[in-house]
Amino acid sequence: MCGLAGILSFTSDDNSPYIAQVGRMADSVKHRGPDNQVFWSDERVFLGFDRLSIIDLSSSGNQPMTNEDNSIVIVFNGEIYNFKELLPQLQSSHIFVSHSDTEVLIHGYEQWGLSGLLGKIEGMFAFCLYDRVKKEAYLVRDRIGKKPLYYWATSDFVAFASETKAFFTQRDFVFDVDQEAFDLWLGFPYLPDNEKTLISGIRKVPPAHYLTIKENNGLSLHRYWQISYSPFTGDFAQALEQTENLLLTSIRKRLVADVPVGILLSGGLDSSLIAALAKKEGSHVRAINISFSNSTIDESPFAQKVADYCGLDLIKLQLNCPDLYQSFKENIWIFDDLSTYDSGLFSTYLMSQRVKETGIKVLLTGEGADEVFGGYTWFGLSKYPFSLLPQSFKSLLYYYAIMRVVSKPCFLKYASWLNSRLNEQAGSFFEKLQRYEIQYSLPNHYCMKLDKGSSAASVEARTPYLAHYLVELACNLPDKYKMAGDFFSLSRSNEKFVLREVAKKYLPEEICQRKKKGGMFPLYQLLEIGLEKERELILNNPYLVRAFGRSGLERLLPRQNFKPLIRQREWLGWKCLVFALWFDYYSNYGKN
Repeated sequence: MCGLAGILSFTSDDNSPYIAQVGRMADSVKHRGPDNQVFWSDERVFLGFDRLSIIDLSSSGNQPMTNEDNSIVIVFNGEIYNFKELLPQLQSSHIFVSHSDTEVLIHGYEQWGLSGLLGKIEGMFAFCLYDRVKKEAYLVRDRIGKKPLYYWATSDFVAFASETKAFFTQRDFVFDVDQEAFDLWLGFPYLPDNEKTLISGIRKVPPAHYLTIKENNGLSLHRYWQISYSPFTGDFAQALEQTENLLLTSIRKRLVADVPVGILLSGGLDSSLIAALAKKEGSHVRAINISFSNSTIDESPFAQKVADYCGLDLIKLQLNCPDLYQSFKENIWIFDDLSTYDSGLFSTYLMSQRVKETGIKVLLTGEGADEVFGGYTWFGLSKYPFSLLPQSFKSLLYYYAIMRVVSKPCFLKYASWLNSRLNEQAGSFFEKLQRYEIQYSLPNHYCMKLDKGSSAASVEARTPYLAHYLVELACNLPDKYKMAGDFFSLSRSNEKFVLREVAKKYLPEEICQRKKKGGMFPLYQLLEIGLEKERELILNNPYLVRAFGRSGLERLLPRQNFKPLIRQREWLGWKCLVFALWFDYYSNYGKN
């Protein structure tokens, strides 16, 4: 994880104030890279970089980084996992002064051009590359959207950063909520939009896209990758072999670092398989299990079972936060643009803080397996008896599964929107769900949760299941290889079938067949305290009042006895609590 910040101005003659402005921007995201801060500028471009040193810890790996004649400059957040494979193709024609993956991006651009470079690199990345000869800059985001990249365009300049809070440091920036984005955000656990944010004027570079910024601030957006759909023609044994080999490759590449690497081991299928395959690779990484002292769920016995079975050393950590709510409120800033309001973002932050205390800076996680391989219960909507239903009705059920909202107008409005997005996807209903989740849920929800939560604690999180070649394989496998059986079942572990079969070679049967469990984070406890303490803040928030009405909010806040309403209150109450705290914090950001 690193922090990027910059201002590109190709119009004004006096750009001297931007030097100080970029300094403030970089300071606002320094938690992403506390090891080193460096700036670079010419008469038009001003770049700041906060480094979390992972590869090549020497000063040679510092950024902003330039080529030999300073005609190319880059700031880059993330990891290029195949940089060592690309090095031999570049070393004969270019002079390397470091052992970092950043320099491969610079010389790769010189050698192959931007499109050629993007076709070759593998990894998670967000970077700004400035070509001083062409007087063009490029803001580039990785294929899946693992790394965030935001920009704010004015008539005088384009500013960009790893997090939106950087723009709040600018004198001319005025915080306001984008009403259209807010209306969409209200109906989902995240904002299912790859370009907009909740903050008016601030946009995201979409996954698998780059933004070209030319003289006179001309902006143009380009897509450089999309999932290649070519139906898998092999049998199940071949599917198993390819899945195992590609996952092994992905893990092997993500174990490369010049700092200690750990694996977050919950004891569930996804993280356990990563731990087992890392052990197969002969890695000496440490497995880490974290539990909350005040949670009703404790998965540490399952993690210990995996560690014993695989011969791994397991570090057991317990989180004991004396005033959990106060800590949550004080750290509301980590939600940044509020693309996701998932409580898992806060728990990821707490866990990453605890991991950092052990000296580990890089953490492998099982994030993404459920979206890529169909691990959620709602993928069963593609099976009998739901397969008999029209898609519009299955979309209603899918919407209820992810939101648990029973308010009729809200339900129909957003379920209809969701159905229209599913209609954009090709294939079976399983494939439509899979492709929708990869396109919208991953970059705006789970990747955001993981990135914001871990980087706030200066820890880099890596996701082996989100290697683009593994994603492409999963999307092209027959549905029956991912969801076993012809019937929907709540009791049998039919989801992620191909992964479970791979896991049988490495893990106890009990772990292979475990159903997905809910989070161990004590959300309900936090919610009850928050709704009581922040009642007036919620009831007086102008956007929430406009959405629900004050009387509607007053009905929502009290405890409920009817089970569906209990669940609805938990979801909507948490949404309102997080938004009210977030709005209050950023409305006053920089004023104190």
